[in-house]
Amino acid sequence: MKQSKKIAAAFLAVLIVFGCLNTSAMEVQAAPKTTTYVLDTKKGVCYPTKVRAGIRELNNGCSIYLVNEGDYVASVKSNSSSLIAKVTGKAVYTGDEYTVVRLEGNKEQKCRVRGTITYHARKKGTYTLTVTIKNAKKKTTCKKQIKVYAEEYATPVKSIKYAGKLYNAAGANLFAKKSGKLQVTMNKGFKLQKIEVGKFQEKAYKEYSPEPAYVKVKNKKKITLADSTKYKANVYSYPGEYYSYESGTEYDYLYPVTYVKVTYKDTRLGIVGSTEYELYYKNK
Repeated sequence: MKQSKKIAAAFLAVLIVFGCLNTSAMEVQAAPKTTTYVLDTKKGVCYPTKVRAGIRELNNGCSIYLVNEGDYVASVKSNSSSLIAKVTGKAVYTGDEYTVVRLEGNKEQKCRVRGTITYHARKKGTYTLTVTIKNAKKKTTCKKQIKVYAEEYATPVKSIKYAGKLYNAAGANLFAKKSGKLQVTMNKGFKLQKIEVGKFQEKAYKEYSPEPAYVKVKNKKKITLADSTKYKANVYSYPGEYYSYESGTEYDYLYPVTYVKVTYKDTRLGIVGSTEYELYYKNK
């Protein structure tokens, strides 16, 4: 009897350990947070709990989404004179029309109204915006607070350098060297997660608008730019009695394009996001 109790106790201990290990594995594999938007189901309001503001950027902004017809963003108030804020836009959807906001867990919420708020931080710091929502009768239904983290820049990537030349979206993204070292530098408050390089493959795609094939690369390592300007999409072959023909769309870019996708962690907002850049190879 004593031996049976020892065996049962040992088996129970194994189950407990396995359960703990399994729970830890589930926590590790949990999907990263990608948005700060939440839904107040009772009031029908989707809003971001936290946002960023760059003091060098004048048009920082966010949207407030409202589920109920007739509701609108009446006003926004800052808790400091160092953060200027204003309601700058309103979009209304009626009948079969609506706008969609994406929430955590890739959930989608259909909304009838989208209000736009624009803000500018004069100084670095942490501020609070209070947003007032009213209904069609101009009665206040609720107030929501948004935390604003103001730093020098609100964008994640500080600079991209390829083959010793800085990338600049305003024209300086055409490179004469086919291969070179790629270096990504992040702004303060953002942590680099991974870099991926994408190229269109020289084959016939069945999809109308194919995605580039991405490969993960290390920062400050050499990459090779795409050298082909052509690819086909939405291609299908039709056999005939005397001949066969092919349908589809052919693309032939002016310069070969290589995509650089940067995935980052926003340490302030606690979310993971990605941004993409285009590098063109000057092959002519």
